[in-house]
Amino acid sequence: MIVFGVDGLSMPLLKRYAAQGALPNISRMLQQGAATELLPFISSWSDVNWVAFMAGQGLGTAWRGQALPADNHQTGNLLDQMTRQGLKAALVHFPETVVADAGHFSFAPYWGRSALWAAEHFKPMGHTTRYQARTDDKHIKQQKLGWPPNGTLTYHDKGAWQPLEKGADGRYALMLQGQRGNTLTLPLGEQGGKPVIWIGDQAVALAEGEWSPWCSLRALNVSGSVRFYLGCYRPERDDVEILQAQVTDPDQLCGTSEQARALLAHAGPFFSKWVVKASPQEDYPQATYQEGDEQSLWLADTALTLTQQQGYALWATVHRLVDESHHNCLGQCDPASPFFDPAQAARYDAVMRDCYQILDKTMGKLMAQMDDETVLMLASDHGAVPNAYMCDIYRYLAKHQLVVLDEQLKPDMARSQVYLKDERGGLEIFVNLTGREATGIVSSADYDAVCAKTLHALGSWHVLEQGKLRNAVSLALLKDDAAGIGFWGPCAGDIVFAYNAGFVWGVSRGGEDICPVEVPGANHGPQKPTAATAMSSNYGALVMMGAGVRAGYYHDRATLGPYTMVDPAAAIAHLLGLPLATLDGRVIHSLLADGHARP
Repeated sequence: MIVFGVDGLSMPLLKRYAAQGALPNISRMLQQGAATELLPFISSWSDVNWVAFMAGQGLGTAWRGQALPADNHQTGNLLDQMTRQGLKAALVHFPETVVADAGHFSFAPYWGRSALWAAEHFKPMGHTTRYQARTDDKHIKQQKLGWPPNGTLTYHDKGAWQPLEKGADGRYALMLQGQRGNTLTLPLGEQGGKPVIWIGDQAVALAEGEWSPWCSLRALNVSGSVRFYLGCYRPERDDVEILQAQVTDPDQLCGTSEQARALLAHAGPFFSKWVVKASPQEDYPQATYQEGDEQSLWLADTALTLTQQQGYALWATVHRLVDESHHNCLGQCDPASPFFDPAQAARYDAVMRDCYQILDKTMGKLMAQMDDETVLMLASDHGAVPNAYMCDIYRYLAKHQLVVLDEQLKPDMARSQVYLKDERGGLEIFVNLTGREATGIVSSADYDAVCAKTLHALGSWHVLEQGKLRNAVSLALLKDDAAGIGFWGPCAGDIVFAYNAGFVWGVSRGGEDICPVEVPGANHGPQKPTAATAMSSNYGALVMMGAGVRAGYYHDRATLGPYTMVDPAAAIAHLLGLPLATLDGRVIHSLLADGHARP
């Protein structure tokens, strides 16, 4: 089983670009395999849904919170069932909230915490002589969108540019910046009239519009490799821009794992982030496409190595370029967006299509090299729809005297009746209950009344849109009533809710609890899982082909009902001959050759 996970892949957009002839390999998957959409859990973001996807269990069992993995053996999830049957799984750049333990293999888990990533030596940067022009023109955003509410995740801004200046010797020098204050200076010069960067005695030649080869930094006592992309080189005009790739530490990535070291030796350096975001507003989109393409093919190479040569029964990853393109482009090209401009829409649509084409190239590589006993799953955790309104849940709850905010706009726990946990995604409200919470102020006698007041407040939150009231919250349930949507156990909130389509969590400098978003964008996490427009939707996607998969079948969720995020794991278990008793999902028989699909 090869699960090539793609953050945010949208089935409507995939069908759109396939119909345009832009995705020949994925089109072949659709023709020779089977496909459907997947209903995400609340909240519709990566950590929640990839955990459920890989565990094959509902959130109440599988998801404790961001970077808080459940115990595989205790829950009896898919990985535990594989362990019991002597089958190996490899999770390569997969969310760290699933742990590959006891005989399985994990490499570079996707870092979802706010703490610094230990495996990064130097962050990806752009070095420019036009630093002031690059930074002074930047619009200072009046809103922060994301969860926790002081985040900027929604914008996918890189913050990559830093000044490229001449030293005392009159030569430019790149200053590589580490997140822990560590720096590395690399001189820029010329050799044979061409620009080069010096790494010790090694001259790295640069060609405009291209990435250089990876070059070791061991001569400078750094375990890792770097490469550069020459954007422009006009030193006579003091106009030079060079992109520098992320430098990761192989020692931190591998630890004591010989398997990991062999992987790096075979496939080359690993990087998790690229320098420039996927947007037509950026000057060097080809640099991003090349980095995204290389990372995608790197992942595919490891999938083929581990499953076809080294006996791994399951390999899974999550690639993130497509999701980034949605965040940066869907808000400008989806007619449902308040920022839709028909004169500019094609530019933004083209960027998303380019990112889908990079994915298509990878699918072609996998299909060409996998054997007849392999199943390929192209899957996503959610899609995306355009943003329209920003919602500040804490300011709104404060209006209703349910929360008292401190100077940092966080709940004062000594005076707040309810609060939200950062690690739980921003859609679960917890009562500050005496005896349960260390700071509890709500008695058990008042618990029901506080819940009722909170539910009433959520149901009353609205905006006036074209003369009509529109609710900000689409769904709000008590924990006991939310069992049907996957919430149970001690980690779940007392109230579970989801925002309406187009509403996103955040904080505004103006102090509003709800207001229009100030810049174009698209989101998924806070919005109801069923949010959709004519162009895209919040549903995840699943396309399968290979051994045991039905050919040329599409399961239409609108007429046959949707599969959910826990169902693919049941299909994996079924195809691998594993027990299903501890998994919550149903085997997606309609997509399998042994199934009896409804017409």
